[in-house]
Amino acid sequence: MRRLLRTITALLVLALVFVVARGDLFRTTVAVTTSLPTVPICTASQFQAKWVDGTAGAGTAYAWITFTNIQETCSMPTWIDLVMGTDSNSVANSFARVTDLTEMTKPDGGPITESPAGITLGHQQSASLAISFSNRSGCAAATAVTASWLRGGMEPQKLQIPATYLVLQCNGPSAFVSPVFR
Repeated sequence: MRRLLRTITALLVLALVFVVARGDLFRTTVAVTTSLPTVPICTASQFQAKWVDGTAGAGTAYAWITFTNIQETCSMPTWIDLVMGTDSNSVANSFARVTDLTEMTKPDGGPITESPAGITLGHQQSASLAISFSNRSGCAAATAVTASWLRGGMEPQKLQIPATYLVLQCNGPSAFVSPVFR
C-alpha cells in the first residue's frame, strides 16, 4: 500500500511539474485588441484656402484651390462641393464632378488621382483640387467660390474662398471640380 501511495504521489508531482512547466496552472488569458486611431473630418475653421490662378483658352479657364491645415491632424473627404458665389445651396452655379481625370492636372502638370479614403493632413500640410469653368464674356463675374462638405452627422462645413476671375455660368453648366489631391 505504501508503494502504491508513493507511486501515486510521484505521478502527481510529475503531473504538477509538467503543468507548471507548460504554464497551464498559472496562465492568465489576456485579450488584446488594437484599433487604428480615427482621424476626425476637417472643419472649415481648420483651413486657410487659397485660389491659385491657372491657364485659360478656348472659352475655358483652369485654376486650383489649395487648402492648408492650420490645426491638428484631420481628414479631408475625397470630393468637396463647390459653388460659384456665396450661396452654397445654388444648383445653377454648382461645379460638377469631372468624369475624366485626364481633363485636369495638378499645378505642376502631373496627373490627378482619386483617393477614395480621402486625404489625411497634418498641421501645415496642404491638399488641392482643380477646377475648370467657362470664361465666356457677357456672364457675370463671381468674387468667391464656396466649398462645402459634410462632417460626420454635423452641419455641413462651408468655406468661402476669394476668386480671381471666376465667371458665373450664364449659359448652362460648364464648371467642373476634381477630387482632392496632394
